Amino acid sequence: MNANSTEQLPSSKLTVKSLLIPLLMHPRVAHFLKYIVYLSLSVNFFVYVVDDYQALRSALPAGAPLMDVLTRFSTSIDTGAWMGLILLFELETYTLPDEAFTVKVKALLRAGRAICYALVFSAAYGYTVEALQNYDFSEVAGVSDACQVADQDVWLQINSIDYEEITSLNCNTLTDDEIFYRFKDEESVIASSLVSHVQFQGLIDICNSYVWILVIALMEIEVLLHSADRFGSRLLNAVRQVKSLFYLVLIANGVAWAATGYLIYGWDSFLWIFGFWAIELNLAEWEIDRLEELREGQAA
Repeated sequence: MNANSTEQLPSSKLTVKSLLIPLLMHPRVAHFLKYIVYLSLSVNFFVYVVDDYQALRSALPAGAPLMDVLTRFSTSIDTGAWMGLILLFELETYTLPDEAFTVKVKALLRAGRAICYALVFSAAYGYTVEALQNYDFSEVAGVSDACQVADQDVWLQINSIDYEEITSLNCNTLTDDEIFYRFKDEESVIASSLVSHVQFQGLIDICNSYVWILVIALMEIEVLLHSADRFGSRLLNAVRQVKSLFYLVLIANGVAWAATGYLIYGWDSFLWIFGFWAIELNLAEWEIDRLEELREGQAA
């Protein structure tokens, strides 16, 4: 691709595309950064699997229902599904050549994305259920000090994602609260001062999950419009502008996580934004190349 061809692409105000187009003047740098982001997302996926397993082991009793177990792994399921979507979009918008898009390949891509979407919606449901459970809790009767349940295989939830086993060695340092609660269907306990914090984080999880679903729906529409050569259409411009607004919401969620002490969630949030901006970069490059082909066809 000729770097000067980026000047021929109609610019769109207030969209992610307009921010990414300058990167296409340095394609090697752009694609190097893209694959660094993909590698980082893969590492984060394994971190979340470990975190979810720890939460499962700490919060749920042995023999818990399968649905409760799957709910605890909602983050890992969600992350795996989104990684699948990025891979499939990468194949469709950059890696696979035009001649590779046979009927069978298109069907496989659609089936793969359908599976990923089913998992994404399942994870969103899991976030919703888990967040709503944070409003269904009861006081742990007869406990006014963490040391009263020390060395009894009881875990204390110390924030939205971490748990600490209460032992005689650490019970005096875990919390000064004198009232403890237990969320519905959980064995772990939580200090009263942390309940509202955990509830707030649950709301951010819900917001983030469904906004991402809206973003990916708009990206599907954009891919369809690209396939139909409807570049510069009002619908395509509207899709890009609305999608850019949703990205702002996702950025705000990432900032909120980082500001409340969840640096890994904030970091992960921005990684996913950059991951899908890599797909946005592919779409911009696809548009440039296709417009050049159409111009050459008209000139011939």
